[in-house]
Amino acid sequence: MGKIATGLIRSSHGVRGFLKVFTYSGEHQHLMELKEVTVKHGSREKIFSVEEVKPFQDGALIKLQGIDSPEEGRIYSNWEIWVERSDAAKLSAGEYYYADLCGSDVVCGGEVVARVVSVGATAASELLEVANERGTFFIPFVDEFIGEVSVEEKTIELKERRLVE
Repeated sequence: MGKIATGLIRSSHGVRGFLKVFTYSGEHQHLMELKEVTVKHGSREKIFSVEEVKPFQDGALIKLQGIDSPEEGRIYSNWEIWVERSDAAKLSAGEYYYADLCGSDVVCGGEVVARVVSVGATAASELLEVANERGTFFIPFVDEFIGEVSVEEKTIELKERRLVE
């Protein structure tokens, strides 16, 4: 099933080495059950045992084995938390992980017009980074531009072709 990014380490918290984690799903319950996580930043990654997790503001505080001070915790600011997909937040009907959208065909008028390279978030909305023979484009992942999404078929309907021209 593979691993999936579920959160981002924002900063250290307190004097014992706790880390503030922003969860991508908006919920933190799945973090409470974790025994082990992988933290990644670019090509660097490290596996940690989880000692303790507490709910905190819009995410959680997590204590990883071997990180015992604020200084050690700061090293991992802006690193992502990756877990086995089976340990990630459970999805409701119509929900999907960003990873499930990557590699999807972008279809407009029944024709494949691009492929999703990555998905990112801005203050305004999520953005699909898509590519085709004309280049790379960013499409706001909002109802105005996006129609039906099928994770099973790996397709995303684009309402306006001009966004990839």
